[in-house]
Amino acid sequence: MADGTLSTDYLVLIDNWPGAPAHNLSVPTDGFTGATTHNVAAAAYDLGTKIQVYNTGVTAGIAGFSTFIYLNIVVETTPVTAANQVVTPDTNASLYIVTNDPESCLAIPSLPSAVCLTATMNTGYYGWFWCGGVCPEEFATTLTGNILCVNTIALGSVVIASDLAVDSIGYAIATGAATDLIAAYTLSTDTN
Repeated sequence: MADGTLSTDYLVLIDNWPGAPAHNLSVPTDGFTGATTHNVAAAAYDLGTKIQVYNTGVTAGIAGFSTFIYLNIVVETTPVTAANQVVTPDTNASLYIVTNDPESCLAIPSLPSAVCLTATMNTGYYGWFWCGGVCPEEFATTLTGNILCVNTIALGSVVIASDLAVDSIGYAIATGAATDLIAAYTLSTDTN
């Protein structure tokens, strides 16, 4: 199985994390990737906090609602985190402590999943992740680009979190019993 890629513009995540977005919260003062709340040693928000935004599609991406979630990441030695990398709950932790390592995560396929916003996150640190809706590129320009996926993902496919050939987590077409574990759907074909 070869790994392919899918533009973040053509992926719509399904928010399978518990709870609703906090309607009393707005975008952090320095944004979702700012140094006061993202990739920080001490949590600036409660784990699992969600903020929903509207990506207008005027300056980047497509129009639609997007949801961010505040999580704690456990980075394994290999692979390292990267922007647009998929994470799922870690096996030895609470639901809101996530990993990008398919050997360490709760289960593949797994619910729920989220996407890293920045190229590097320190292990044990806290930060924002994209977990629902269209890609929020107007709020996290680091999400511009591709997400790794398994093989070709066709227009309108439903996808699940899956183990990739490069020893990280990405998305794959849902088949059989895995269709109960839908993480996202696509709007276009991948670039494999």
